[in-house]
Amino acid sequence: MGGIGRRTIVKAGLGLGAAAQPLRTARAEQPDAQAGARPVRPLDLAPFEETLAALSVPRRWGLDLLLRERGVAEIGERLASGQVTAVELVAWHVGRIVAHDAALRSVLELNPDAPAIAAGLDAELARGERRGALHGIPVLLKDTIGTGDRMHTTAGAAALRYARCDRDAALVTALRAAGAVVLGKANLSEWSYWMSSVAPSGYSALGGQTVSPYGAGIDPWGSSTGSAVAVSAGFATLAVGAETAGSIVSPAARASVVGMRPSHGLVGRDRVIPICGEVDTAGPLGRSVADIAALLTTLAASGDGAPADRTSATRGTDFSAALQPRALRRVRIGVVAAAETVDAPDEAAIAYLGLEETVAAMRRAGAKVTVARAAPFAFEGPGFVPQFDRAMRTGVDAYLRATEAPVTSLAEVIAFNDEDPAAYAPWGQDRLWAGQTSPLGAGAARALAKSNREQAEAYLGGLLAEQELDALVTVDSMLSLIYPFADFPAIAVPAGLNPWGTPFAATFVGRRGSDAELLGFAYAFEQASRLRVPPRL
Repeated sequence: MGGIGRRTIVKAGLGLGAAAQPLRTARAEQPDAQAGARPVRPLDLAPFEETLAALSVPRRWGLDLLLRERGVAEIGERLASGQVTAVELVAWHVGRIVAHDAALRSVLELNPDAPAIAAGLDAELARGERRGALHGIPVLLKDTIGTGDRMHTTAGAAALRYARCDRDAALVTALRAAGAVVLGKANLSEWSYWMSSVAPSGYSALGGQTVSPYGAGIDPWGSSTGSAVAVSAGFATLAVGAETAGSIVSPAARASVVGMRPSHGLVGRDRVIPICGEVDTAGPLGRSVADIAALLTTLAASGDGAPADRTSATRGTDFSAALQPRALRRVRIGVVAAAETVDAPDEAAIAYLGLEETVAAMRRAGAKVTVARAAPFAFEGPGFVPQFDRAMRTGVDAYLRATEAPVTSLAEVIAFNDEDPAAYAPWGQDRLWAGQTSPLGAGAARALAKSNREQAEAYLGGLLAEQELDALVTVDSMLSLIYPFADFPAIAVPAGLNPWGTPFAATFVGRRGSDAELLGFAYAFEQASRLRVPPRL
């Protein structure tokens, strides 16, 4: 259900220091946005023709003023007061997709039922019935998240072009019950970047290459690439991504949006295409911490209570209640130093990461900020790759069988791609092959997962305890090979642009189950910094 950031693959086994380039000197990686970029399936706009035609040009301009860069609370107020309708929200967002997404390719499929769903929600509002904060709010889903409607669930793969899920994922059921409008599916790194170790982030056979709204030469990272890009570009108010190791935090950082990987088990995993069940989680993306807190409150209602769930106490929490501007007062934050600056003075270590403004904002908000220093982390033993290879094969096979997909196993997916590799697998499928041929047995897989978890817990837990810290802050996805295995939540918050116009993030990492507290820290930082820079479209 999760996903891997390409940056995670690149740095695998290289230690903590390899994850952090000095932001003041490093240009963004530049993927080849043209190679293999032609999408297999264009958007079907026919169900939206009437809705779009009903918006006059003056009304569209008026909606621009009412809605552009607005969040859940403001849009909810406009819906409740009658300044805008849910149907108009759908039309306005689809209009932006039509106008701009041909260049960005962030949206893989639109929900043909969205106008009718929105009309029903408008009727409820007219009767004085409002389900909650998400009533009428458009939400996009990463296309690994199953919906039991007329949309497809594909992981971006040509082999699943016509695949539909047999029922809604539990998190989708929760969204619909809360009154959210599922607007469509977002493009992604195919198979959540566990298909090819050399593909560019955000490429899928079905959707083509997702492009950063900040410039075609900027690597948008992934694998929840389309979810992050679409929210940043204003194609939806909110999105749900999924992460195994870095796949929400990384693209959120590169799109100047807020993205959160919650504690494992807080959000339901049912009917979401997996990589590694003991690590995967879905999570929220939005343009503000307040927006993702509202979304997480709903998503947390879907927590499945599986035996691996270690965060049941936080289910049912109103995460918006944790958002206090003074939440950082007297809080001890450790900025994790890159390996290259472990012995440097604090300010030099902070400058190397490009986090001077971030640290200044946290200090203004009352935090005590120090530099957290530790030896670079690397797994002892086989590491995470064999764990993921085997888990993906068993998890994908189980998902395909359960949903009666057109292909019923990973082996059949590989064979399908081999029929026309130039179209279906232009970057190869070495990771799919590795999963299919994994020699790891069930017992060895359990032992490896336990070892990886214990090592990550010891490293991050030790860093927090030894230096008496409440949370860690890193740049972008610097800890994305560690915190997922320790089951520590992480939140990426926009930290500005580097000198070449590439967005980056301050990423907060907290102890397992500290999701509400971490949201409070992120919110206080956001209010003190205001460093999101919207793209110019």
